Amino acid sequence: MNISRSILILLISIILLSSASSSGDDYIAARKNNVCKELRNDVLLYFVFIDTRTTYPWTEFDILTTIDSIHVAERWLEAKAKESGIPLNIKTDYYIGNEYTTINRNLPKKNVLESISDPNYRKGIENLNRWADYVAKTVGESLYIKEKDGIPAMKKPKTKERLAAHLRDEYAVESVAIMFFVNNYFRKDISIAINTNNTEDVEFAIVSYKYPVEIAHYFIKLFGGIDLYKSYERKNNRKIKMAREYFPNDIMQDPEAKNLRNLEIGDFTRYMIGWDEELSSKYVPLLSDGIF
Repeated sequence: MNISRSILILLISIILLSSASSSGDDYIAARKNNVCKELRNDVLLYFVFIDTRTTYPWTEFDILTTIDSIHVAERWLEAKAKESGIPLNIKTDYYIGNEYTTINRNLPKKNVLESISDPNYRKGIENLNRWADYVAKTVGESLYIKEKDGIPAMKKPKTKERLAAHLRDEYAVESVAIMFFVNNYFRKDISIAINTNNTEDVEFAIVSYKYPVEIAHYFIKLFGGIDLYKSYERKNNRKIKMAREYFPNDIMQDPEAKNLRNLEIGDFTRYMIGWDEELSSKYVPLLSDGIF
């Protein structure tokens, strides 16, 4: 399992090496950016279960156990925030049809890895943004839009940006984190967070596995967290080694086969998600993936 995952990471790193990564070489752009600016106060995690032709179908059991994992991740994040004196209340909600029906929408390519990398990263981002907009439109069609103070009801959301705006108003929260779950349990694929370093479109995550640690990891990525291990966005071996020495148990290390209870939110990740306003100079090199 670990070897297979390493091969996947190596493959996507090679494919993306000549392309702009989701955060480029300067990760500071992801800090306090876009819809998920800071992980504090009231935030909403809104998630959608997606069935595709190449992933396992979502069963009622799969959905319920994933929801359980989401709540485990939610409680862990809130506990870590409380330890740090950070006010954090994570609300959760999700789209589900009658009798646990999901949204059927095939990925642009066979799996998440190929969808983000084939034919190149830039095109992959475009394709996944369109895919996510289709899903958001399907969710929007199911929503009941209420009239407020005599003002005619707004049109139902047709993009993920409008869906996020609707959810922010509906749940009275400062930030909305959108996650699309595909059922890759026992299959080899990746999870990914998109649009975290720009404001051109709303950030969202595609999550392939239902482990609490995977969910917490990608939830934090939506709020500015950056990988501290070899991945599609971090490839500098010297800095990967540095991050491993400084933060061996950080949530932003490789989440595979980790127990969430044994992990922590280290100083670098705290800075990226807005829990700290200053970063020690010894950690500054981790803000980029370049030589310096």
